[in-house]
Amino acid sequence: MTSVRLRAVGDVLLWIRNGKRPFALVQHELRQKDLLFGNLETVLSESGSESRKRWVNTTPPEAGEFLKEAGFDILSVANNHTLDRGREGFENTLEGLESRGIAYVGGGRGDNPPEGLVVEHNGTRFGFLAYTSGRFRSPPGVTVAKLKKKAVIDDIRALKDRCDHVVVSLHWGIENTYYPSPDQVRLAHAFIDNGATLILGHHSHTIQGLERYKGGLIAYSLGNFQFDTEIFKEKIHSTMILSVDFDRDGIRDYATIPCVINSDFQPEVAEGRTRELVERWIVKCSERVRNGNVTRRWWFEQIGADYLEYNLESYRYRIRQHGLAPLIECGIWLFTPFCLNCYAGLIRKRLRERSIGGQA
Repeated sequence: MTSVRLRAVGDVLLWIRNGKRPFALVQHELRQKDLLFGNLETVLSESGSESRKRWVNTTPPEAGEFLKEAGFDILSVANNHTLDRGREGFENTLEGLESRGIAYVGGGRGDNPPEGLVVEHNGTRFGFLAYTSGRFRSPPGVTVAKLKKKAVIDDIRALKDRCDHVVVSLHWGIENTYYPSPDQVRLAHAFIDNGATLILGHHSHTIQGLERYKGGLIAYSLGNFQFDTEIFKEKIHSTMILSVDFDRDGIRDYATIPCVINSDFQPEVAEGRTRELVERWIVKCSERVRNGNVTRRWWFEQIGADYLEYNLESYRYRIRQHGLAPLIECGIWLFTPFCLNCYAGLIRKRLRERSIGGQA
């Protein structure tokens, strides 16, 4: 039976430095595929109303040529930056992809939920869906797919009737964290239970674990791929390419290709000691998830400090720029149940560290 190789990467920004072509150093790996998928974390437009947020990801329209050159077949446009230039910017992005023959999922024109995409290769039919978490409202005339459990399950079941495998892209989770939450694990399992074969996560800007679950595969976060890493406090440089071989019956095999992002924002295949470190990290994250060791209490202890710091910095910026409205929003956010759990996790972690320090 003929196999089909899908290669997938995480967040793609298309910002360049020193005139370097974004994918030049991984072109040989990206081309070893039948289908190449990624998350387009920018708007291919310099026009449109700019969002009032800390980071606005916008790229000159001609940068779309880099996507075509790299060989991308399908891109998700369901993420928290796809509306950074409003309806006009979003429509320009769709036009930029269409003009280059690149398919997209997770958003589209019109006010109805976006439909899934069906692609056939070597006699195997794939259905692609994409969703993003977060609070936002799509402008009239365009729609970005929101991550809502029941709706996603309904879409998976409907698409499964038309294809052999359903691939679900999820822009989800908490930024700058290294493990999925227990809720994410349960949600991914539910999607596999209802017919998905492959889950491709992103948004955390970090590599998270992989899990084989029943007949499916879950990549909780593929990390940044082509990105400006200097905007992050910890300068996260590690990334990967996920390679999955399918036949009509299921996943034959999969592999991760460890990569790093250099100072010119280019991903390149990791070598030597660096490759070993990235591989070891992927294994460590994966084992904790597979073994059921990502508990709710432990997870909030891990993410509490970084989550609060990152979001407070974002609010400080928005308050300086826009005044009262984000100040009120910040005040409400500080008392949300999620933040309260972060405070509790932070306190538990510090008390434990103090206790261990006192015993030393």
